Amino acid sequence: MIPSADPDSRGSLYEFQLQPYNPTPPVPPKSLWHQFKRVVYFVEFLFKSVPLWLRVFSNWLFPKPPKIITNWNALVTGGANGIGSGVVLELAKCGCNVIIADLDEVNGERIVQELKKKYRIKAGFYRDAKSSTTLAPWTSWSTMRAPCPSPSSDEYSPANLQRMMDVNILSHFWTVKTFLPGMYERRRGHVVGLSSRTAYAPTGYMRNYATSKYAVRGFMEELHDEIYHAGYEGEVVTTSVFPAVIATRKESIGTLLSLPGYSEMDVTTVEECGRQIVNAILRNKRKLFVPDTFQTWQLALFEDLPRKITRLLKEELFKR
Repeated sequence: MIPSADPDSRGSLYEFQLQPYNPTPPVPPKSLWHQFKRVVYFVEFLFKSVPLWLRVFSNWLFPKPPKIITNWNALVTGGANGIGSGVVLELAKCGCNVIIADLDEVNGERIVQELKKKYRIKAGFYRDAKSSTTLAPWTSWSTMRAPCPSPSSDEYSPANLQRMMDVNILSHFWTVKTFLPGMYERRRGHVVGLSSRTAYAPTGYMRNYATSKYAVRGFMEELHDEIYHAGYEGEVVTTSVFPAVIATRKESIGTLLSLPGYSEMDVTTVEECGRQIVNAILRNKRKLFVPDTFQTWQLALFEDLPRKITRLLKEELFKR
């Protein structure tokens, strides 16, 4: 879903960069008094955060009931196969109306007919997400269309790199730009972004794919705070998903499992992955690692360890 633009136009940012460079004047360093106040404010934060931590632990011990998404309208990009098809199935089980946007017309139409017949929901298929903008007031958007690591020898060609970035990250910008204002207007919505385990634990074998997934992670984090500053936190929710190895396209997963250590990892089915993602939607979880035996905060600790330690850990955990 890429907006039309003048191919000869390089945008206002390019024009801005052509202007003469105007350096920022020196900014005086903060005084000792200013720094002391920062320390005092930090101590205040520690005290003020106590009830917030208590609430976090309370919600962990006594979780709130899942939200009801019956008759919500969900757009799932990439919902004709792979992880997207698992998400579509679980949404339908919850009574959520679904539109699939995908290039795979055969599977997309087949799934739509099955959902209508089995779950009695409203469902449709479109090859282009732009075609679905006027169909319904969207309350949920999930992007599950994500090219996996490529087994081709020219994966770093300009065309393949552009395709990877267009689908894995730039599509998020165009789709959020289209649907987020409507969610604000209705004060209800949920945005799900598909990142990857590689956005926390790089492999050293798939630079283009991992780069795009790190970008999705940053996009979703910034979007979450953007929604907060707009005054819609709790009404429009975001969920970032970080799958490990999921049984999607055979060729790509075969390539992935041939990498050192990956053959020892569990492979999650698309059905189970979809179930965990929709459960995270119902629970308003901000982040989800699939399989959910791990939490993303554990991975965050892992990624900041010295590289020699993280490599040793991976070698020991996944050796044959």
